[in-house]
Amino acid sequence: MTVAFADFDEALAWLIRGLIEYGWTDITRSQMVTATAGPGGFNLSFVPESQGRSGVVLRMAAISGAQRCHEDDTYAFEIKLTQVQGHQGVAVRCAECNYLQEFVFDPDNPMWMAGYIHQSLVDYVPEYVRWRLGGGELTWAQRQGVPPVEGEPCSASLSGWIQQQLSLSRVFDVTMWGGGRAVARADGALASGTPIAAVGNYGSKPGSAAATVEDVLARPARALTIMVGLGGLAAAMAALNVVVTLAVFQLDRMFAVASSSVFFLLVGTGAVASFFGVRQYKQAQGTVLPWVAITYAGLVPICCFAGAPVAIWAAIRWQKPEVKAIRAAHS
Repeated sequence: MTVAFADFDEALAWLIRGLIEYGWTDITRSQMVTATAGPGGFNLSFVPESQGRSGVVLRMAAISGAQRCHEDDTYAFEIKLTQVQGHQGVAVRCAECNYLQEFVFDPDNPMWMAGYIHQSLVDYVPEYVRWRLGGGELTWAQRQGVPPVEGEPCSASLSGWIQQQLSLSRVFDVTMWGGGRAVARADGALASGTPIAAVGNYGSKPGSAAATVEDVLARPARALTIMVGLGGLAAAMAALNVVVTLAVFQLDRMFAVASSSVFFLLVGTGAVASFFGVRQYKQAQGTVLPWVAITYAGLVPICCFAGAPVAIWAAIRWQKPEVKAIRAAHS
């Protein structure tokens, strides 16, 4: 077995497969842990939005044997990709039950990590529930003492593929497994025939071949934001000019009032549309508004000299193959 599913051989893919192998149920659509959900359920809805940085959320019922802590009902465990002593791994966190632990990903035994997580949680949660039923209660300081975890991205291809499956209302279970395409390495071993993460690998640098789509679009998005801000400032100055002209000259300068009003309406409307366009641009989403933001940067008179190269730069990045792939997955 060379891949977790489809053509994916990376930590997050193996985590998902391992959880399913250990009996966890996909609750991405229902958001509910039922009696048939095995040890618990996993939610993948945050993976496409953040390219894996928000991680997978596990939910376990607050049950110990036949007893249930109705006050807590369920516990949500965040699993985020991170570095563990210089190696790929995940951090599992739940402030509600004072839990934080790291697990290393072993590429030679890729499902072990999910097994360790499974065993740790099915041992820990019943003990914690027994403590709660016996009157135990976490203090505010204890909850705050569980530090947040900054997640790392999975590959853009994996997050896009997950988005596609969710948009098709597919449930992640054993029917998702696929052999992938295997090719022989020089040493005779088998490897996936498709690069697992053309973008989004661990430790990638912005601008490198393995940079995430977010890295590719981040800098031009910031430049577009500045251009949109300058355009908004120009619209505000035009509105101020209308007010001052009317206050000083009444109706004697109607041409100035009319031209400033038209400028305000056009540039102001464009700034508002471009603001939302930049937001979609950063997330590699949308079709019309991102181009409105790019065009706006190059056309607004007050900043066109600086905005033209910014617009060209942003358009080139927007048309990069990896960005177009994610845009297609979001559409």
